[in-house]
Amino acid sequence: MVKVVVVEDEILTRKGLVITTPWEELGCKVVGEASNGSEGIEMILRVKPHIVITDVRMPKMDGINMIKDLKNKIKAEYIIISGYDEFKYAQQAISLGVKEYLLKPVEDNELYDALEKIVNSVESKKEEYEKEYNAIDEFFDFQEYQNNITEGKKRYVSKAIKCIRNDYFNDINIKEVADKLYITESYLSRLFKKETGYTFVDYLTRYRCKMAISLLQDEHIRIYQVAELVGFNDSRYFSSIFKKYVGITPTKLKEQL
Repeated sequence: MVKVVVVEDEILTRKGLVITTPWEELGCKVVGEASNGSEGIEMILRVKPHIVITDVRMPKMDGINMIKDLKNKIKAEYIIISGYDEFKYAQQAISLGVKEYLLKPVEDNELYDALEKIVNSVESKKEEYEKEYNAIDEFFDFQEYQNNITEGKKRYVSKAIKCIRNDYFNDINIKEVADKLYITESYLSRLFKKETGYTFVDYLTRYRCKMAISLLQDEHIRIYQVAELVGFNDSRYFSSIFKKYVGITPTKLKEQL
């Protein structure tokens, strides 16, 4: 279902849009309403709609400034409905990536066509995102071995995983871990594979990628910094490994996040 927010200060116009538009037929649902740009920002950031329908001239904050404020905060498609046939508004709207600029009074079929076009665009993007994020979901399907197993041979594997989690950002290897546990490298290698289903290196790499995904959500951090923070000295090599394990490059994931 495509989520829609309507931002319009004229209550009759707003309610008319919400009540009379055949949302279900379009595969949409109105999830919020607001009477000005300030309320609109609060509502949009809270419910994260796919489509925002907004007026231009409103008290407190107009539609153009609302869209400017939201531009780098949320991904949404915008339809502007305005009673002002002024080129400067259309020009600003186009520069902000607004898909449709409609003049009041809006004909039902005109709004329907505009919505249908944008819904198709949203759905196609959702399919693209799903393909990319399915790869990430599959990546996280790997089961992390629990640290609360303490008996017998499993204790060694539990301690090895604890070493990975505590030291993944350094140049850690299985020999160093085996030495800490006072067992041979080959013995730990066999135990680790048997108990987790992964080799030591495979588990370490997956854990590093998992930590990288968390770091990539910070818009202020660069790719090369993420690479260093999760234990890779070469950012290109990190990007190659990340793509191999997660199915999407760090740059592309960061853009979408």
